[in-house]
Amino acid sequence: MPSPSRGLRQPERVEISSRKLARAAAELIIEKGWEATTAAEIGRRAGYSRAMVHARYGSKDAVLDAIFMREYMAQLSPDLDPEADGLHHALAHLDRIGQLAADDPELLRAMFVAAFEAVKSTSALRPRSLGQLEVGLEKVRAGLEKGIADGSVRPDVDVAAAVTDISSAVYGIAYLWLVLPGGNDLEVELRCLRARLIRDYGHPPG
Repeated sequence: MPSPSRGLRQPERVEISSRKLARAAAELIIEKGWEATTAAEIGRRAGYSRAMVHARYGSKDAVLDAIFMREYMAQLSPDLDPEADGLHHALAHLDRIGQLAADDPELLRAMFVAAFEAVKSTSALRPRSLGQLEVGLEKVRAGLEKGIADGSVRPDVDVAAAVTDISSAVYGIAYLWLVLPGGNDLEVELRCLRARLIRDYGHPPG
């Protein structure tokens, strides 16, 4: 049986293999965590040899940076609508998580498992996750400040406290989704959170 990749150009074959490796990494992170996962396992799960993975990336951390984190950032860092108001910019990350919960829950689950694993001070994931968290917090802060300026956010909002509220609520919902038997309904919880944030921080019409 001919290979599905036969006849494809090299960049297309690389893209296909990258996506397979990203999916394999996500599956293994969910099953056993990042630190317990090896590059060889990622390769085998994706259907590639250990030699191929080592030749292309060299190490598990390189696979993480080149494949999983790239996929993570591409999925969770959408371009902001320049015509949207500040409140919608502040909620853009939350909206993207909600979209991923509907479209690709397994990738989202792996993202959060990796993020919670990074709480250990010795985790190799810690600096990466911290950097992503700081970028996300900054986007929420900038959105709220823009919203105060354009009138979509109440002028009396404590921006620093609101950033903490929004981020901690998202991570709290995600934690319960991961650990509760059967999980909570993530999409419903995120919609409820969004409605509450608009109620608490949005400027009432008129």
